[in-house]
Amino acid sequence: MFLSCTSFAQNTIGLPQVVNFGINDFKAGAQTWDIKQDKTGRMYFANNEGLLSFDGKYWKLYPQPNKTILRSIAIDSKNRIYAGGQDELGFYEAYNNGILQYKSLKNLIPLAYKKFTDVWDIEIFNNAVFFRTADKIFEYKNDVMQIHPAASVWQFMKLAAGKLFALDKQNGLFQYINNIWQPLFKDNSLANIEITGIISLKDGNFLISSLQNGLFLFNNGVLTKKATIIDELLLKGQIYALDQVNENEFVIGTTSNGCIVMNNAGEVVQKIGMQEGIKNNNVLSVFLDKEKNIWAGLDNGISFIAFNEAIKYIKPSANNEVSGYNARVFNNALYIGTSDGAYMAPLSTSSDLSFSKGNFTQIKNSGGQVWRLDEVNQQLLMGHHNGAYIIQNNIATQLSNGNGIWLFQPTSSIYPASNILAGSYAGLSMYDFANNKFIENYALKGLLESLRFLTIDNNNDIWASHPYRGIYKIALSSDNKSYTSELFTEKNGLPSTLRNYVFKIKNKILFATEKGLYEYDANEKKFIPSPLLFKVFGAIGIQYLNEDTEGNIWFCIDKKIGVARYVDAEKKYVLNYFPELTGKILAGFENVYAYNKENIFVASNNGIIHINYEKYKAAKSKLNVLLTQVNIFGKQDSLIFGGFFEQSNDTAFVKNNNASQEISIKNNSFHFEFCAPAFATQNNIEYSYQLKGYENKWNEWTSKTEKDYTNLPNGSYTFNVKSKDNAGNESEIVSYAFKINPAWYNTILAYLLYFILFIAGIFYYSKWQRNKFKKQQIKFEEEQKQLKYIHQLELQKNEKEIIELQNEKLINEVIYKNKELADASMHLVERGDALVKVKDELQQLYKKTGGNHDVKKAIQLVSDIEKNNSNWEQFSTHFDEVNNGFLNKLKLKFPSLTNTDLKVCAYLQLKLSTKEIAQLMNISIRGVEISRYRLRKKLQLTTEQSLNNFLNEVIKD
Repeated sequence: MFLSCTSFAQNTIGLPQVVNFGINDFKAGAQTWDIKQDKTGRMYFANNEGLLSFDGKYWKLYPQPNKTILRSIAIDSKNRIYAGGQDELGFYEAYNNGILQYKSLKNLIPLAYKKFTDVWDIEIFNNAVFFRTADKIFEYKNDVMQIHPAASVWQFMKLAAGKLFALDKQNGLFQYINNIWQPLFKDNSLANIEITGIISLKDGNFLISSLQNGLFLFNNGVLTKKATIIDELLLKGQIYALDQVNENEFVIGTTSNGCIVMNNAGEVVQKIGMQEGIKNNNVLSVFLDKEKNIWAGLDNGISFIAFNEAIKYIKPSANNEVSGYNARVFNNALYIGTSDGAYMAPLSTSSDLSFSKGNFTQIKNSGGQVWRLDEVNQQLLMGHHNGAYIIQNNIATQLSNGNGIWLFQPTSSIYPASNILAGSYAGLSMYDFANNKFIENYALKGLLESLRFLTIDNNNDIWASHPYRGIYKIALSSDNKSYTSELFTEKNGLPSTLRNYVFKIKNKILFATEKGLYEYDANEKKFIPSPLLFKVFGAIGIQYLNEDTEGNIWFCIDKKIGVARYVDAEKKYVLNYFPELTGKILAGFENVYAYNKENIFVASNNGIIHINYEKYKAAKSKLNVLLTQVNIFGKQDSLIFGGFFEQSNDTAFVKNNNASQEISIKNNSFHFEFCAPAFATQNNIEYSYQLKGYENKWNEWTSKTEKDYTNLPNGSYTFNVKSKDNAGNESEIVSYAFKINPAWYNTILAYLLYFILFIAGIFYYSKWQRNKFKKQQIKFEEEQKQLKYIHQLELQKNEKEIIELQNEKLINEVIYKNKELADASMHLVERGDALVKVKDELQQLYKKTGGNHDVKKAIQLVSDIEKNNSNWEQFSTHFDEVNNGFLNKLKLKFPSLTNTDLKVCAYLQLKLSTKEIAQLMNISIRGVEISRYRLRKKLQLTTEQSLNNFLNEVIKD
């Protein structure tokens, strides 16, 4: 018992990556009872709350109709997922929209058998599906359900090597042959033994696991006990699950010790329990996926164990999380220098040293920071914070104390080297070697700087770098007691004085700078970009370089590790990164120890990372990508595609219904989710996508697994997505076609309506134009008439204005002529007065002359002149001509007017005063007034009426 437990306690030194998923990750029940994987690589889990699916990125839950615990699942060749719970069985299947939907088969069960307990096992055999419950097995084939009642209790059912087995509690193991359950043991060898698993072995045997009775071998009706080194633990513990890793190995899921991987010989290959990283030790189910990695369904969560991956993790201290600075294989043991001393574990003969079984022990006297482990002259030297040590028989013996030692560098490549140079905290030290031992050590006089990076070129010149000073070229004195140094900085061609490192690669001294790899040109005496490797890496900052025995160059850049591999076919270096290790390497103290192509040891934040590079390169599983979900979003989000495709070939998948899905223009914003089901290398995967019909080229590679498109116009689109791993392998393209229907106003019917409306519009527009033209013509004619009328009015107005002007002119002429008449009349009056006076004077002269005949003749002449001057008729005629027949109008209107009256009217019209009228009429002023008074009476004027105004009206009339 002690020996078996001791052997069992010795696990492999390298452990696989473990990823744990809890209820906060998958949002379902804690327990997982069964695990399966479909052709696309998507994982399925029978969970307490229903069916769980996982594609590497997204979890989805599909509850049972009655919300019971799902105990078992099985997947057929068409990716139909059969599921069994309590009092429920059926299958999940994706339809045209790619959404997984459940269909119950309970309606096919005869009424007498409709009630049953949990369906614990489901197997697909001979095109039929078998569901196991405690009291019956249901056989579903061709839409018919057949019932196989138990003789006592059906405890187990499993398909192995093309044979279907079932265990009856009292009657032992049965095999389904020719539609009959036939017993395999006449003696009921397995009666009352609860079987938990059956797998076939390469020698034709069947391995049977039991809950409390360990392992058995079965062949041709013979049952034997399977012996292992942990039989006592298996007998006392419980084997709850069993699955096959490969033809030589199988994995056991236990209820108290996690997962145990064993081989056919009964030897433990590896144990993975809580101490190794899984969530808990109670394993309810185990499953080997396509990549031969282990999935464990736990009592509380799910664990993924990257058992078959090329990367393992070595943790030398079981009780402390230590940083691993350096590793070295020496004398069939692995030594690791850590932040808490040096550790050692023995190695097996396995080519992959991570599978060596053993426990690490700490080297005595090594406590503290161990910077370096170097094999020099077949001796193992340790660079320590306290100085230099030699490790022998698991004991570290100090060679020198004082300054800490970074590394050791022999000054000669010939074995054994008599002088070993060491870079220390304060310059260089020398260690002399003779007679297979170190005989002396001393510090060299010279530069007092910390020299952690040191190498020697082919001319025996020593090159050292200081990250904050620059590059030193060092020459030893002839007695090896001192040295001189020359400092090179950016003045000598370096891109910068800071962050420069020196390494020996391809037998050349290379300087890793912030701007790529440089070499020193001795002729030019300056640093130049490396003719060999500058173009390989480009102008990027490199912190670490190391060349392995295969010629590959391992490098570290900004917390990332990669390898430059020379490809003969392409005649160039190809850079491959390890994205799964990004952030896990020991930043600032990067170190890669390439023991051989199967064993690469990398300094890590937590122990040492082991890479089986040969296996890593060979792991060329065909990559595929899944379009897991398509949503339309807006006011209300809606799932339009659930991510399930039909398989067209081994790696390509097409939508169930190849016709494009039609979407309303109202829902023209889309959300796509996609993922590659590469569970162990998820960080290595990048994606590129294109929305054909909207984008002309593929998008740049990205690690994002979702994409949104908003406000797409109507039209036909195809979303294409592909994936690529860090080795450049690309998947097939997965496509999803859809069509955004135009708005009702953009449909063909709408356009036909628009055409009809357009034609009708043209017709009505033409008609409207004609009517408009007619109206315009009528309006034009009316306007012309109106213009003509206005023109006529203007003419009439002009004529009227002309007439008024003429009238005004005539009036003015009348006034003027009347004035002249008045003036003439006054002149006549004055002349008449003058004639009267002349006549009076002549009469007096005539009297004085006694009747002189000449005087009398003169008197007669004056009298004649007076008669001529008083010719009224001539005056009235002339006056009427000037005043529009004024006197004639008065006569016609008022026949009773006398000449005297007419004269008064004429003189008044001439604006003559009363005095002037009196003179013209040879009457007194009183006589004029009397004449005016009589005239008013004859004209029948009232007191208020003006005689002058009345006379003016007569002229106007």
